[in-house]
Amino acid sequence: MIDASAGFIKDGNKNRLRSQDIHKIVDVFTRQLDVPKYSRMVPMDEIEKNEFNLNLPRYIDSSEPDDIQDIEGHLKGGIPTADIDALSRYWEVRPQLKAALFKPNRPGYVDLAVEKSAIKSTIYDHPEFAAFITGMNAHF
Repeated sequence: MIDASAGFIKDGNKNRLRSQDIHKIVDVFTRQLDVPKYSRMVPMDEIEKNEFNLNLPRYIDSSEPDDIQDIEGHLKGGIPTADIDALSRYWEVRPQLKAALFKPNRPGYVDLAVEKSAIKSTIYDHPEFAAFITGMNAHF
């Protein structure tokens, strides 16, 4: 089963597959890949158990997670630490950059430690980021 419903462009009143969308469909099909939220090899007994209903949502969950809003953050200000912690993959590579960008506000919330206009330069000028870029350039 392949759910390619997200891979198209709007062309007037029609939806058209782009060449990369077609390539992905063909590649996934010929290699019989299981791609989360896109494709899955479904055994015949599962289809039979669903009374031969081939409705894709029965087999592939392509739903996107809801964008959770933090009401307290909106009302009292601050960035929820849960949102910052959700970027843990980045902080593992550059752990001190997090401290350069954020400062404590109140329990569970932080504020920017720099002006909004200085975020990009703070990241690019940070020694950990510079070392990471140097390592990436050396690797490639």
